[in-house]
Amino acid sequence: MWIVIAIILTLLIIGFIKLFRQTRLLKKIKQHLLKVPRFNNGLIDCYVKVSGQIKSNNLYFSPISKTPCAFHLTKVLALWETKEKKPGTGMVQEEKVIFKQLSGLTQLELISNQSQEIIHIDMAQFGDQPASLLHERNRESSYSPAICQNAAQAKYKLYRVLERWYSQADSVVVYGKLIKTHDGLLYLKPTELDAYPSFICLQQHKAHLKKLDQKLSSNNKKLILYVMGILFCIVGLILSL
Repeated sequence: MWIVIAIILTLLIIGFIKLFRQTRLLKKIKQHLLKVPRFNNGLIDCYVKVSGQIKSNNLYFSPISKTPCAFHLTKVLALWETKEKKPGTGMVQEEKVIFKQLSGLTQLELISNQSQEIIHIDMAQFGDQPASLLHERNRESSYSPAICQNAAQAKYKLYRVLERWYSQADSVVVYGKLIKTHDGLLYLKPTELDAYPSFICLQQHKAHLKKLDQKLSSNNKKLILYVMGILFCIVGLILSL
């Protein structure tokens, strides 16, 4: 019995350390984002923040809602539940992307607020980044969307439709690595480093920082639930002695 308690305590410590490290990393990232240098063309190969306005001559319509936009990313996910591997632990929701479409041209131009220079952004690289915040429409339905009507796609009972887009002249902020090509064009690329998160978001009330705050709050809730669950297990085992 004491061996079981020792194992549970070990799991508690491991889980606590993991969540603590993740929370500390998110706090460091938030502090780091507040200190990131603003764009200027002398910061080539550096991690920078660019605030500006989207410029695009392209007009697209998202395939489901027909929303006019300069760029869109549309996904349909099939949802279903399966039993957990451990008996008696309930069900877990699974998901699978059964449809994904990007607008034909994913290159956008961003006019910098600082210098009116043009920075090029490939939304195929930025649009799916976890921290990116675009205009978004997210809904669930028991009916398969019209664009997913073949037998393999229409066999599920629940679907999530996710549409994300940017419109002409949207004001945005982008974090990434500033690159200059041989022909003198400026590009912003993802860093692919956790400590230097790369994303694009609407420039509304520091939305990107609020999203990090939400993650921190979520981590704290997970930590509390994890600790309470382990403590209940320990108390139950002690009372059964």
